Amino acid sequence: MTIAYELDTARAASTAANTATSASGATWTRVCHITDLEPMWAEAALVHGRQVAVVRLPDDSLFAFSNLDPATGASVMARGIVGSRAGRPTIASPLHKDVYDLETGRCLTDPQRRLPMWHVRHDDDGFVSVRFARALVAASHGTSDAAGRRSVAALVQAVRDARPELDVADAFVDVQEPEVTTTIAGVAPDQEATVVPLLLSAGYHVKVDLAAAAADAATAETPRTVGVTGALGPDARLIAVLVRRLREAGLREDDRVVLAAAGSTDASAVADCHVMGHLLAAALGRPVVTSFISAAEPRVADAVASTRNDAPGRVVVATYLLAPGYFASLAASAGADVTSGPLLVEGERPPRELVDIVCGLFDDAGTRPVPGH
Repeated sequence: MTIAYELDTARAASTAANTATSASGATWTRVCHITDLEPMWAEAALVHGRQVAVVRLPDDSLFAFSNLDPATGASVMARGIVGSRAGRPTIASPLHKDVYDLETGRCLTDPQRRLPMWHVRHDDDGFVSVRFARALVAASHGTSDAAGRRSVAALVQAVRDARPELDVADAFVDVQEPEVTTTIAGVAPDQEATVVPLLLSAGYHVKVDLAAAAADAATAETPRTVGVTGALGPDARLIAVLVRRLREAGLREDDRVVLAAAGSTDASAVADCHVMGHLLAAALGRPVVTSFISAAEPRVADAVASTRNDAPGRVVVATYLLAPGYFASLAASAGADVTSGPLLVEGERPPRELVDIVCGLFDDAGTRPVPGH
């Protein structure tokens, strides 16, 4: 039997009737009644399009976890064998026989795997509800530019819309509030947090600021497990957005292209931008010069001037920035004939590619082992 109250059961009048928000802001979704669960036999529920397995033990304790096998992605974990090791409840995958701790999701047979967990509870009437065990903290740089703020907020909202089962919170590493540490502290006490940097390369903010916020959470008075994913780039899906912005700006077949990135003192972040330049060149079938607005060479204006001196014709700047703001204005004033818009454009629906990257970084973090667990 597959329990799917949240989307298509006759017992539930509507999705809203099955979803409740606690005082902490965490969303719980009703999936079944406890009597629907035969002890030691898991059932699968569909929650906002995600398959969740729920198991009841003989003492009526409940556990909920992803129905997707971490090794293969197959929807089979509800068919696994429930057991125990050293007094701890476990479930074994029916495919690879990997054994997972039902309290933590830790794989006892392969430390490189982890089973994503959901919190589960039942109310006084016996109805069972679940919510995801990790919150997504979307950490952007922050900007004083109103259009930039609205554009980034739209991206975060698009992530919420795409993944309604998640608690998604805003945070900023500079300029705006709340700070990352404040947002992490506001996550429900029984949830882990995964910080997804809304940054295009993993420079100082990712390696120092966000890493420090995660370390502070681990040593706080009430410790919390916090992970930090990689940056949004480099990623081939961002190339699709860059090409689309160039086409919108009127790119011609004989235009020469300069990629304008923010820049960083971190060598690996600069290298990531050069990777994006190479990928963009391959997508466009023409050379692309990678340049930087600050902290690295060549600067955008110099790259534009040098490219123009090399041969006649127009020079077009591809703006490799997340949103409108001060840096985008500097890219636009670097002397190019045409400058494309940033990846996010105010008033437009955020590109699906960006939403998918954010969600993918979060999901991948949930399948890796968590230190100390």
